Amino acid sequence: MLALSHQQNLLPYTIALVSALTVQEVMSGKPDNWPATGHTQLLGDPGVLLRAVGAAEYAHVNGEEQLFCAKHGIREKAIKEIRKLRKQLTSEINLSVANVDVTIDPSMKPPDDNQARLLRQLLLSGLGDQVGRKIGLDEVKEGEDKRKFKYAYLCGDLEEPVHLHSESILRRTIPQWVVYQELYETGGEGRRKMVMRNVTAIEPEWLPSYVPQLCHLGDPLTEPAPRFDEKTGRVKCHYKGTFGKAGWELPVVEIDFPDKIEKYRWFARFLLEGTVIPKLRKYSGSLLSPPSTMVKSWSKLQPRTEILLKGLIAKRVGSKPELLDAWSEQSNYLLDEYLKWLPESAHNEVTLNWPPLKP
Repeated sequence: MLALSHQQNLLPYTIALVSALTVQEVMSGKPDNWPATGHTQLLGDPGVLLRAVGAAEYAHVNGEEQLFCAKHGIREKAIKEIRKLRKQLTSEINLSVANVDVTIDPSMKPPDDNQARLLRQLLLSGLGDQVGRKIGLDEVKEGEDKRKFKYAYLCGDLEEPVHLHSESILRRTIPQWVVYQELYETGGEGRRKMVMRNVTAIEPEWLPSYVPQLCHLGDPLTEPAPRFDEKTGRVKCHYKGTFGKAGWELPVVEIDFPDKIEKYRWFARFLLEGTVIPKLRKYSGSLLSPPSTMVKSWSKLQPRTEILLKGLIAKRVGSKPELLDAWSEQSNYLLDEYLKWLPESAHNEVTLNWPPLKP
């Protein structure tokens, strides 16, 4: 979480969050003290902790920590321990990560909606093996009291349901998918119940990106077809798969095309169409074969498709950034392969303007 948050400029939040999650029983108050909406609400219990820790730090520098903790049901000893951990983590990161100068800001504002969304993703990256899925009413066995399953989830290999704890802010929204920090048991004989602590709502579409090792995606879907994403310069494709040993069904997700030969075929097609490099679009209508040939099952029958494909695979060029890097190292990269697709009348013009990057 700390490593990824550095990339997103979220280190102050993540340091506070990791420190707070490390300390047991920080709060005894109701989540009503910390109202939230949007992604901040979906950040769940860790979001409440984060806001409480930030506000307590502000109260501390103003000499009001004891009163603040008493008012909001926060254990003062826990806040002092969290402060100590924040200082240690901040010092360690400043010493070990180049060009980082993170501080503990007593006036740190709560995360905005976009930052809260990113923090939800960071929590998923750190707790990816602790995912829960809401039990649907259609999954409740005949004769069972369905009311008992209002806050019930399936978690990993556990057969028994696991519940949102009674003080969780997420009981207001009851999200379909969550991550949790830990499980614990409540109740006495006959009333035993497994409960999740520090729960955050996640989107199932995020799982293939943040917990790929637990997702089983099969092959890319042919419908909808792969596309070129102009924003990232990468080939995207759709998958339908499952998550975890239990095989929970995932919604159709769009991700970067995995590093398989089909990715290079599709990238070649988009390159020939002029989608990747707009300057090549003027030649797309005079190509000796349609660009779609690259992704046909019989494409090997045409030598020019294999020549272009081998040229891309040789330098592992399957995205626009990789293509630009290859041209910066070798300006005539792919020229011969591309000329195989053009009538001779266009060869001189293309050769003179290669690589096709100038306006």
